[in-house]
Amino acid sequence: MPQKTVLFDLVHNEMLNIDDGEFSEFLNLLKRMDLKIKKTENEHLKKNMLSDVDLLIIGNPIDDYFSSLEVKLIIDFVRIGGGLLILSEYGADSLQKTNLNDICGKFGITFDKNIIKEINQANQNCSSILHIKDFLKHQITRHIREITIGGACSLILSKNSRPIFRIDKNRAWSEVFDNTTQQWIKEKEEKEQIIAAVTEFGKGKVLAIGDIDMFTTESNIGINSLDNQKFLQNAINWLIEPVKEQKVIRFLLNQLGDLHFEIRETNKILNNIIETITILEKRITYLEENSSFHKKSSQDEKNIEE
Repeated sequence: MPQKTVLFDLVHNEMLNIDDGEFSEFLNLLKRMDLKIKKTENEHLKKNMLSDVDLLIIGNPIDDYFSSLEVKLIIDFVRIGGGLLILSEYGADSLQKTNLNDICGKFGITFDKNIIKEINQANQNCSSILHIKDFLKHQITRHIREITIGGACSLILSKNSRPIFRIDKNRAWSEVFDNTTQQWIKEKEEKEQIIAAVTEFGKGKVLAIGDIDMFTTESNIGINSLDNQKFLQNAINWLIEPVKEQKVIRFLLNQLGDLHFEIRETNKILNNIIETITILEKRITYLEENSSFHKKSSQDEKNIEE
């Protein structure tokens, strides 16, 4: 089989820079998997850059935004068969000052502007280090028993996206940064926290993770901790594997169904607008005729008086 190509976007000041030493083990993993590695460093994404790429990795941009053209290129790249690994961090777009949700939102995944913490009996000060054991049955989670990550945000899912791993509401909570007090405030609502999710879109695939630390060499939360490396290897293999044809056909049928629904709803709106305009026209005509009648009556009365 031809060698697969991975493209790292670095032009948006991404935290995951494969040239940095803290990601050396992740780079070694990709090399062991015989993947060709490319980078964007000097110019923004263009169509020709993605033409021979199997997997695009966007690793938490900071203080930089993707243009609307780049967003469209990435979505089209996935639709025609590309894999997308997209990573955020605690606080997500709001704190990182970027717009990843403009991209992953198109796939039914949104990074929430929070940080997830869990009860940690060993050290309460390290409660942002998450120990995850609840996995969706999936190719990515095969032979995975436990992984650790730190400083993660949660994900909000819609459409056909599915959680890959999550934390029970009795064990974890969410905190949101308050710009006024400059502090993290615990949210009142208790709910299950989703940390990673997947979806298939056209011929391509997407994996979104609310954390980047598991790609580093950090001893307790990095790539060599517990099953983190196995998880990343499974994830890369899944992302570069083509979507089965029958799933693509199902996607197209769903798209047609969604389009039909949107057209029907648009027609309803147009019909309502037309009906409203018709009513207004009748009202205006009535007012004009009434105005003319009163004007004529006033003039007749004036003539009689004279």
